[in-house]
Amino acid sequence: MNFYNNGEIMKSVSKITLLIFSLMISAPAFSQTTVSDSLTLEASIQRAIQTNPDIMQAAHSIEGFQSGVEVSKSSYYPDAGADLTYARLGPASAISFFGQSFQLYPLNAWDEHLGVQGTIYDFNRRTKSVDLAASQVTTAQDRLELAKSGLSYRTIQTFYAILFLEKSIQVQSEEIKNLNDHLLMTQKRVQAGTATDFDVLTTQVRVAAAQNEKINLQNSLENTKVIFRRLLGLAPGSPVNLSGEFNEEPTALNLDSLVSQALSSRIEMKVANDQLHSAQMQYEVASSTNNPTLGASMMWGLKNGYFPDMNVLRGNFVAAVQLAIPLFDGFRERNLKGEATAGIRVSEDNKNSISEQIKSDVQKGISDVRSSLDRLRTTEITVEQAKSAVEQARIRYQAGTVTNLDLLDAETSLSQAELMQIQALYQFVVSRYELDQAIGEKVW
Repeated sequence: MNFYNNGEIMKSVSKITLLIFSLMISAPAFSQTTVSDSLTLEASIQRAIQTNPDIMQAAHSIEGFQSGVEVSKSSYYPDAGADLTYARLGPASAISFFGQSFQLYPLNAWDEHLGVQGTIYDFNRRTKSVDLAASQVTTAQDRLELAKSGLSYRTIQTFYAILFLEKSIQVQSEEIKNLNDHLLMTQKRVQAGTATDFDVLTTQVRVAAAQNEKINLQNSLENTKVIFRRLLGLAPGSPVNLSGEFNEEPTALNLDSLVSQALSSRIEMKVANDQLHSAQMQYEVASSTNNPTLGASMMWGLKNGYFPDMNVLRGNFVAAVQLAIPLFDGFRERNLKGEATAGIRVSEDNKNSISEQIKSDVQKGISDVRSSLDRLRTTEITVEQAKSAVEQARIRYQAGTVTNLDLLDAETSLSQAELMQIQALYQFVVSRYELDQAIGEKVW
C-alpha cells in the first residue's frame, strides 16, 4: 500500500532548496565569527540583527537625518563673523583750501569689524523646514524597523528549514536501517530456499534509492547552513547547532480582527504614513517660500579715513532692520506647490496600494495556515495507517502470504508518510510565522 511516492518528497525538498537559494541571493556578507553553543530561534534572530550590515547602515542613516534636523534648527540662531580688510589706494587725491592741502582718503585703508545678523521673524518658514527634516528622521527609524522585520523572518525560515532537513535525514536514516535489516533477512531466506535472488535485488535497489534521497537531503541541509551562517555572520564551516522544535500552537484566524491588527501594526503601513506626512510637510515648506522675512544686523569695528586725520583708526557701527517682501519669483512657489501636490497624491496612492497588499497578505496567510493544518491532520492519519499496514505486512510476510515487494512497499510508505508528516509540521510553523509577519507581529 503506497501512500506517497519518492517524487512527492523530492518536490518538497526542491521547494525548500529554492527558498534557501532565494535567501542566499538576498543575504549580504557579514563579519565572520564562530558560535559553539546551540542557538535558539530568539538568539539567532538577535545575532542576525546585531551583525547585519544593512541594519547598521539603516541605523547610521538615522544619525544623518538627525544631523539634518540640527542643520535646519541652525537658522534660528544669528550669524556672526569678523572681517579684516586692507587696501592700498592710489593715486593720492587732495584738495587745497587757503593754502592748506587736505587728503580725501588714506593711501593705506584699514577696516576691521565684527558683524551679527539674523532673522527676527519669517512667518514660520524655518519651523516648517525643521518639521520636514524631523519627518525624515521618523521615516528612517521606521525603515530600520522594517529591515529588522525582514531579516528576522528570513532567519526564522532558514532556522526551521534546517530543523526540517535534519529530522528528514533522521527518518531517511531509519528507513535505510530497516531496509538493510530486511536485506539481511532476505539473504538468509534465499539461503534457506524460501526467497529468490530477485527479492534480494529488489531490496538492494530500494536501499540505493533511499541512500540517494538521503544524499540529496544532506546536500540541501549543507546549503541551508551556508545561508544560516551568512545571516548570523558565522565563519564558513563553523558548526551550526540549533535548539528548537516544531510546535503546533493554536492560532486565531478571524479575518476582520487580523486585518485590523495588520493595518495598525505593519511597519510598511507606518512607512507609507511617514511618506505621506513628509509630502504634506513639503507642501507646507513650498507654501512658505514667499513669506516675508524680518531681519536685523549690526556691525562694529575700527576704520581709518575719517576727518580730520585720515590715518587714525576710529570706532564705528552700523545697525539695521530689514523687511523683505517677495513680489515676484518667476512662478517658483506655484511650481514648488504643484510638485509637492503631486508628491502627496503619489504618497496617497502608495498608501492605498500597501493597504490592499496587507489585506491580501492576511487573507493568504490565513488560507495557508488552514491548509497546513488540514494537511497535518491528514498526515497524522496516514502515518497511523502506514504503521498498521507495516505490522500486517510483516506478519503476512513471515507467514508467506505476501511477497517481498509488498513488504518493501509497506515499509517505504511508512517512511515517506513520516517524512510528509514532518513536512506538514514544517509548513504549518512556516505558514504561522508568515501570518505573524502579515499582521505585523514583532519577533525581534
